[in-house]
Amino acid sequence: MNHKINISCKLSVVAVLFSLTGCTRDINTDVLATYPNLSDVFIDEFASDLQYQAWGKVTNFEVDTKTTYDGTSSMRIEVPNPSDPMGSWAGGTFYSATGRNLSGYDALTFYAKSSVATAIEVGIGNYDTTEYLVQVNDVQLNTNWSKIIIPIPNSAKLLSEKGLFYYSAGAVNDEGYTIWFDEVKFEKLGTLAHAKIEDIEVPGFPGKLTIGTLTETINLPNGINRKMRVSPNYFTFESSDVNVASVTNDGNITVHKTGEAVISLKEAEGEIKVHCYDFAPTPTKDESEVLSLFSDSYTNKISANWNPRWEWSTAKYTEIDTGDNHIARYSGLNFVGIVFNKTADCSSKTHLHLDVLCMDEVSESTIITVSIYYGTTEIKHPITLEKYPEFKSKQWLSLDLELEKENKLIPQLALACDDNTRNILLDNIYFY
Repeated sequence: MNHKINISCKLSVVAVLFSLTGCTRDINTDVLATYPNLSDVFIDEFASDLQYQAWGKVTNFEVDTKTTYDGTSSMRIEVPNPSDPMGSWAGGTFYSATGRNLSGYDALTFYAKSSVATAIEVGIGNYDTTEYLVQVNDVQLNTNWSKIIIPIPNSAKLLSEKGLFYYSAGAVNDEGYTIWFDEVKFEKLGTLAHAKIEDIEVPGFPGKLTIGTLTETINLPNGINRKMRVSPNYFTFESSDVNVASVTNDGNITVHKTGEAVISLKEAEGEIKVHCYDFAPTPTKDESEVLSLFSDSYTNKISANWNPRWEWSTAKYTEIDTGDNHIARYSGLNFVGIVFNKTADCSSKTHLHLDVLCMDEVSESTIITVSIYYGTTEIKHPITLEKYPEFKSKQWLSLDLELEKENKLIPQLALACDDNTRNILLDNIYFY
């Protein structure tokens, strides 16, 4: 994935992280001898192989001979104000023209300060590809020089890396300011410890599942835990049950059957728990009978905002794409609206169909409420074990909810859950 383009905002410099594992790099047996193991990036001047590419305001960088941490010069970044016609933020990447063997180091270190208190994004591995990207958000700077450490999750992978250092910074209170970087180099600290990824749980379905960007925490020599977003390509993965879900060393998962498998990493603590499910039942209604909102079996003629972020809603929405199938996923759900982009005329329809799967445990106190709005009138349909004895955890429940007789102009749906039911999957949502 190429990041040579200018990017129009401060954050999310690497907004396509979930496609990282699509990039692979073949390593030749003679690669160690081919690529230099230079440590310096900027020590008073550019290293011999160093190149620079600006993002945002392209004139934001220059070498400063007046303000330095040590030596005769530093790198100065002028962060523009948001109205600057040349760019509303400052960013750039420093890269090796040839590539480097960084396997002998465990961190990139540098000194930095700012003319105002601010937080910036820095990292490595963001040039040409993001195969081995490390992204550190919220690096705090002030008017004093401070040493910044970016750990490398597994430097044995970096045998020909080009992306040596990148930064991204935006205005503070709509005002521009200045950042300085100095003594930028790779080091072998030997004092980094307690590498751990953030535990995650993901649903899986028959076929392929790719591990996306991971959140890793590593303890620094000063006792601070550095949290980073890192490429899964740094790690070697193992599955607790290969009959349910197997995984390749580079993090490509194949789901074989229903059940659970825990994916662990050799290079860090933490785990990825994969809950493997069957697909929802295939609908049998004829296309001509259906007004579809979300289904791979029909043409979806209704579009919607699946998370309008109503006040006090804690819901997070993602769409799972398995290739041939799409599944709607809500996590952290208390309530959420599904707001149609245009009011749906359901005057010729009698029912709303949807398939729902509760990822949490189902008990007598479990309740999921599906609301159908007729104009501004809300009609609630509670889904409980008492009403639907076939309602079971981790299994699809097919619902056919009868529509009101009058006023079938429907602008939105809504979902609500009890406190113990926060994670659900949806598929095949349509009126018929």
